[in-house]
Amino acid sequence: MATAITTSRFSDAKDVNAFESKGLKAYDQVYASTSAWVAKSALVQIVSYAQLTGAMTINATLTNLLQWDEVIFIFEADSSQRIVTFGTGFLSSGTVTVTAAKGATVRAIYDGTALRVYAREIYA
Repeated sequence: MATAITTSRFSDAKDVNAFESKGLKAYDQVYASTSAWVAKSALVQIVSYAQLTGAMTINATLTNLLQWDEVIFIFEADSSQRIVTFGTGFLSSGTVTVTAAKGATVRAIYDGTALRVYAREIYA
């Protein structure tokens, strides 16, 4: 596990639940077989990839994140099953298989060093 909690987002805050400075960000990413994803500064960010038309590997640059920030990835597959691999910037978490013509979400928490995937869901 990473070192002590980074509190720089709490400017003189008495309550550690006062997350007013970073908030939620959501944005779309273009599909690519290898995605060089760069995290934005946000307490929670939702990253929605364009429809997957092939296998994909995501390599992440995490310099904009603080410990305990959350990232939610959303994937939609075309008419074929697609596999997404989590590479650089993720703890060894394997892959997620997105069923043909369905979608998937993957949730991860930044531990101060890497993104730890803690939930995966396939949906219709």
